[in-house]
Amino acid sequence: MTDKQQKNKESYVEVIGDTVYGKHLIATISLSIVLSLIGFFIGKQLFPHIAPEQMVKSYSLLLGIAGSLIALLLNTLLFKPKRTLNETPNTSAELSAVYAKLQIDIEEEREAIMNDPVTAAEMKNQGIYDMFMDEEREER
Repeated sequence: MTDKQQKNKESYVEVIGDTVYGKHLIATISLSIVLSLIGFFIGKQLFPHIAPEQMVKSYSLLLGIAGSLIALLLNTLLFKPKRTLNETPNTSAELSAVYAKLQIDIEEEREAIMNDPVTAAEMKNQGIYDMFMDEEREER
């Protein structure tokens, strides 16, 4: 592995099952915190003049939440996803191998799918029904 590849590998971190660029993660968290606090403190200065005293904290909190939403929009625009999805169709044989590794009986799964029309219809809509049923058709 080259130095550049090693450096790139180290700059990514895993958060909640997703891989992200560490500098972007820190930037998005910082931007979210800053905009939320700015909204809250602006509300603490603005609302005592226009709102009842018992509602100032609540309104300020709402303005802070609005700051969080603005930060969400900005983060979405600033930091585009970097992942690429490479989808390859799986065969029934590959599926059987995965089931065997997980110690799941594929015949029971096929029977459950065939006995539940809602599941079967959803799988057909997703285009994965044939992947589960091909091997069974070949055996007949």
